[in-house]
Amino acid sequence: MKNLIKTYKSTFLVRFDKDPGIPYFSVEDFPNLHLEHSNFSNHLNVTINYFIYYYDNPRTDKVILLCPGIGPGHTAYLTEIELLCKKGYKVITLDYMGCGSSEGDRMPSINEPTRDVVELINHLNLEQEIVIFGHSLGAYTALNVINTMPSINKAVIISGFIDVVHEMLMFTSNYAEALRVKNYEKKLDPVCGKINNWKYLKTTRDNLLFIHSQDDQIVSYKLNFEKVAKITNPSVKTYSLNHKRHNPTYSDSAIKFMTESIGGYERLLRENRNISDQERKDYFKDKPIGRMTEQDPVVWEVIMNFIER
Repeated sequence: MKNLIKTYKSTFLVRFDKDPGIPYFSVEDFPNLHLEHSNFSNHLNVTINYFIYYYDNPRTDKVILLCPGIGPGHTAYLTEIELLCKKGYKVITLDYMGCGSSEGDRMPSINEPTRDVVELINHLNLEQEIVIFGHSLGAYTALNVINTMPSINKAVIISGFIDVVHEMLMFTSNYAEALRVKNYEKKLDPVCGKINNWKYLKTTRDNLLFIHSQDDQIVSYKLNFEKVAKITNPSVKTYSLNHKRHNPTYSDSAIKFMTESIGGYERLLRENRNISDQERKDYFKDKPIGRMTEQDPVVWEVIMNFIER
């Protein structure tokens, strides 16, 4: 059991910063894309940075709040953010505590992003309809937020786990051990740790769209999406596909290129532990980020039809 808690802590409760070699887009890569940047102090008095992206004349009736996945912050999602902005939306996003540009020496619990997002929403006091959009840990976060905030009634949940138990079952086949990790999480965050998303999904009238690839190697399709798909609630929509791994909005060619590129990079790091930052950057010189993050228009048509209805 101690080993599983150790795995949980080493996987989630750490500081997340950008790898010095992996390329990321910035707002400067998209001409005429506007960015407003500010911050607030969260419940632990830690500075959380948030960002608002948009093109000229964005819609005023509806905004997208994007919850990033686990990792070095929201810039890993600038391709998706820019696409949503091109559709006419303002996109609000953030770096969670212990991630990217925000302060904090680590993420104190897997539910800290939920707290940060709720506090951001309360801080902004938005009058527009909020559509919450999340991927991976951000999908879990988005689900928690819509579950607990009556003011939000539409969410896009991509490659997400439903609760801590079903994510920890990626590391063990022992359900009781995974449940103990959830109980440990409840001690870390007694409020958010009690959120019951399975119960919520059975009865909610909120509009939810779940998207998941069958070959997802990070978040189990069988333990999460398949169980959601069996829920007989007309408010819960599901869209399944395959061969997209953990990024179902990416094109087939992007998935292939990214898998090959990141796989080669990881081999390089294993073979040379003293590799310099410049050598890391050199590896990606002929591997443009745009090619690795090209989006699938078919999947996005499903997403946009859901958001705009």
